[in-house]
Amino acid sequence: MTGQAHYLSEWYSRREGVVRGPFSTVEITRYLLLGRIRLADELSTDKTVWSPANSFFDMLPSEVTNLENWDDYQKLVEARMQVDERKFERRCQDYSNSGNYHPERRYSKDRRRDADTVLVQQYLYNNDSQSQSTRPLLLTLLLVTMVFAWLHPTQI
Repeated sequence: MTGQAHYLSEWYSRREGVVRGPFSTVEITRYLLLGRIRLADELSTDKTVWSPANSFFDMLPSEVTNLENWDDYQKLVEARMQVDERKFERRCQDYSNSGNYHPERRYSKDRRRDADTVLVQQYLYNNDSQSQSTRPLLLTLLLVTMVFAWLHPTQI
């Protein structure tokens, strides 16, 4: 399949046996640029005959195929930023009621919530409620055992 026929097809991608799609040719090109589809992934229009993505030259973005020096990598990063739909402005444009932030967006770098602090302390110090209630019992048992052993030594 060459030339114009690519643009009329629905495409499927396959990686490690997992098939995804259908995608348009434009989506395939964009996903190759974003790295969502890798050059080693296989592409097909019928889910029967599969070929590596790097064999479809007319769909490969030049930024993906020409990575010989640092400037080429910079061009790839810039191209990815231009086509990435997850841009901040696009995510937040519908949420003008909260200061241009998505309602669930974090306002600080820390992802933990207040309740998570307790969980972290329990994990770090192993002081969950069950072990705290059994500690006095275990300490008492140890003390009673030591006193009993001291008062009633075994004779060998």
